[in-house]
Amino acid sequence: MSTEAKKTTAVAKAKETNIATIVMNKVTAFQQSGELRIPKDYSPENALKAAYLILTEAKTRDKKEVLAVCSEASIANALLKTVVWGLSPLKGQVYYIPYADKLECSISYTGNIALAKRYGGLKNIKANCIMDGDDFAFEIDTITGLRKITQHTQTLQSIGSTKILGAYAIFELEDGRVDVEIMNMEQIKKSWNQGATNGGSPAHKNFPDQMANRTVINRACKLLIRASDDKILYNDNDNDIDYAKEEVQHTIDEGANQETIDIEAIEVKEPETVEAKEPKKVKEKAVDVDASGQSRAF
Repeated sequence: MSTEAKKTTAVAKAKETNIATIVMNKVTAFQQSGELRIPKDYSPENALKAAYLILTEAKTRDKKEVLAVCSEASIANALLKTVVWGLSPLKGQVYYIPYADKLECSISYTGNIALAKRYGGLKNIKANCIMDGDDFAFEIDTITGLRKITQHTQTLQSIGSTKILGAYAIFELEDGRVDVEIMNMEQIKKSWNQGATNGGSPAHKNFPDQMANRTVINRACKLLIRASDDKILYNDNDNDIDYAKEEVQHTIDEGANQETIDIEAIEVKEPETVEAKEPKKVKEKAVDVDASGQSRAF
């Protein structure tokens, strides 16, 4: 490794270590002031350590280290969102995606399932693709509006078809209700076109059936999270609001009002030698996190 590469790596490691510490301190302060309630089965420390391991190996499209390229403020926001949402990077519930010098935290379909179970009363969910050659039929209850699959027969030949007609997700709620989310392939492709690759990633090309299943699962789970009531916000001992739930709503409802979160970020200067010393004095920044998950430092 060249001297320049070693310096870049040293800067990246110093940046991530310090920012992770700052984020953990901020989370602790939020908890102590009652502004944030972390799910009982969730460890912020473990989540931040997992994020650290993932980010230290992450590369941009042009093979640069993500931690060396992305701004401190965007990294801090990505880590803070992970903890506030109560999701696990190690389980693939969030993805860290670099856009130029900004790091974005995006919820995966497994993350949406976790949130739907936590906030939307989801018990089980299962998705299937409808392939060319399948016998498929469904009906809608004219009283409740709930959908029901009345027939879906596949063969070995239809499973191997390269033509996907659509996908559906059957989900059961904790109260016993069962409903179905159905999307045809045109709807699915429109959803794919909202992404950075416009549905042209290797995963979409090589495993379109799995990606279609993920898309319909995402739609079903997001609806459950949007429609959840406020029961989860309270416990038996007090009436403190769970601000984590409010942050979850921000990731799903792009039309929500803005909420500003102040977070300290540091300025990490390039070390003079490979053996980088501790970064100098912390420089405070404010980061505005808006409803769409975007952030800006000022």
